[in-house]
This record gives sequence, structure tokens and C-alpha cells, in this order.
Amino acid sequence: MKKLNIGLVGCGRVSRCHFEAIKNNKDTMHLVAVCDRNEKNLSSAVKQTGANGYSDINDMLEAETLDAVAICTPNGYHYENAKIILKHNINVIVEKPLTLSFKEGQKLMKIAKKKGKHIFLIHQNRFNPTIQCVKNALDRGAFGKIYMITSNIFWYRDNDYYKKSSWHGSKEIDGGAFITQGSHYTDIMNWFAGDNLKSVYAVGKTLERDIETEDCGSAIIEWKNGIIGNVNLSILAYNENYEGSITILGQKGLVKIGGIALNKITDWKFDSDIKQFCDVSYDVDSVYGYGHTPYYKGVADTLLKGKPFIISDTDATQSLQLLCGIVDSMDKKKKIKF
Repeated sequence: MKKLNIGLVGCGRVSRCHFEAIKNNKDTMHLVAVCDRNEKNLSSAVKQTGANGYSDINDMLEAETLDAVAICTPNGYHYENAKIILKHNINVIVEKPLTLSFKEGQKLMKIAKKKGKHIFLIHQNRFNPTIQCVKNALDRGAFGKIYMITSNIFWYRDNDYYKKSSWHGSKEIDGGAFITQGSHYTDIMNWFAGDNLKSVYAVGKTLERDIETEDCGSAIIEWKNGIIGNVNLSILAYNENYEGSITILGQKGLVKIGGIALNKITDWKFDSDIKQFCDVSYDVDSVYGYGHTPYYKGVADTLLKGKPFIISDTDATQSLQLLCGIVDSMDKKKKIKF
């Protein structure tokens, strides 16, 4: 079987998850090139992976024959990076968020469709056994009518976190806590709700950290099927990541998914037989979890076998639409209708 040639741009912290995931899928892909403008990051990545190193993305794309390139650069660079990759007729794998602008996200999707290429948006938690089990329960109708889907994201990020990387906390490059810390949760909520967005109203404030974006906020979401959503987010939890959870309130049952990477079922209450219980909780060693390896397997299945990917273009676009709607609502101090 042909192996996919993978490139990667942006060799910071999250890139390690990609290196490991690509290595774990060595039967279908291999990492042939890495790129970073930071000499230290690039040198470390080359040493770790044995891939060819480049300091300029255009040089990498012109020198290598690549099937897909993963974008692990700061949020505000995703759009330009993806445009350049698509210009070279190469598939895009991009860490969340797709972009910081809904219009730019739509543009990328149109470019990819015109060129017959894929944009794979990384929301690796969709592959978690816990998330998969709950999604199957939803698809089976185990909850009956869904009333609410809520999420609490109470994490700790001190001022040193923002000082170590100049882009963290910036409006132009980071985008804010909802986009950087909250996007995996809002994506799962969207997926579970199973319908188009109707509206969002959000309030965000900078109460403590020396940053341009919010460090606390709440958002109320409505989907067209009548489900109400609520997200409470703060990076001011006392000295630790306290909670990251999603709760579904349904006519026939209630489920809460917790853990530091949505890796534990903490509540499972149904009228029906307890055999439906998702006994699939597991431990993780970071907030990234272990979803990148099955994520890359899905990429290989799509590019090599033509299988549909778990995150459709519509999913990716709506995930971005909700994030941008939250930010827009905070900035304009009004409800955003979709």
C-alpha cells in the first residue's frame, strides 16, 4: 500500500502529538519534512523525527512531494498557511481553530473544493472512546428529546503562560480563551446537538490576566432543533485545571463527560437498562489526550481508501461559525443570529 508523505509546519508544543501519531500510523504514512522559523524548535523537531527541516514553508512545499501538510502554527497564521498549502495542490491538516475569521474559513473550504483537496480540522476528542460511546447513545435515541447541552471549562493559565509565548492572549493571533481553550468543547456540543445553529449570546471579561482577550466568559447557544446550550469558561481556576466537562440533559437520561481531556464518564443516568453504560473511561497524561493517533488513521482512510472523514466540511465550518459568533457577540455585546 502507498504511504502518505506528510509535512508539518509549526514545531511547537502540540507538534509532539502529531509526531507520535504519524509514527503510530507508520504503515500508512511517514513524516518527511518539518518547518519552523524558530531555529531551536526546528532543530529539535529534526532531531526527534529525522525529517528534513525547513525554515520557510514555500521552500518545503517546493522541495518535497507531499500528500498532506499539518498546520501547528499559532491560530492567526492558519489561514495564510492553509492558502499556501492549497495553492500547491496539497491536502491540509489544521489544528483548531480553522481560522480566526468565519469568512476566511469559508474561503478556504471553497478553495479546497475547487482544487479537489481536503481540509482536515483537528478535533481529536471526537475519537475518544467516551465521546464515541455517548454519540452512539444519542444516535440510538437513548436520551429521547434533548433539552440542554452544557459545558464547564475551568482551567488555570497564569501570567507566565502568556509571557512565554507573545501570541498567547493576543486578539490578532490567539483569538481568546473560547477559541484557544474552549474550541474542542464547543465542537463536541455542536456534534451532539446535530443541527444548525440559531443564535448565540456571550459575555466575556478580562478580570485578572494581562492580556487583550477574555479570561472569563459565558455563552448561551440555541440550535434550530430547540436545544439550548451553555458554555462557562475561565482560565482563572485556582492553581489547576479544575474541570473540563460536557453534560447532556435529555428526556430519558443524563450524561456527564469529564476528565482533563473528556476521557471519563462521570455520570450516566437512564430509565432504561444499565447495560447501556459507557464503561470506557481511561487516564491521560495531558489535556491533548490520545485522539491524534486515531485522527491520523482517519486521514489515511480518507486519502488512501476514500472513506468519509468523521469531521465533515459542514462540521468544520459550523464549529468555526460558533466560535466566531461567540467572539462577535462579546465584542458587539448583543445576540448573534445565524
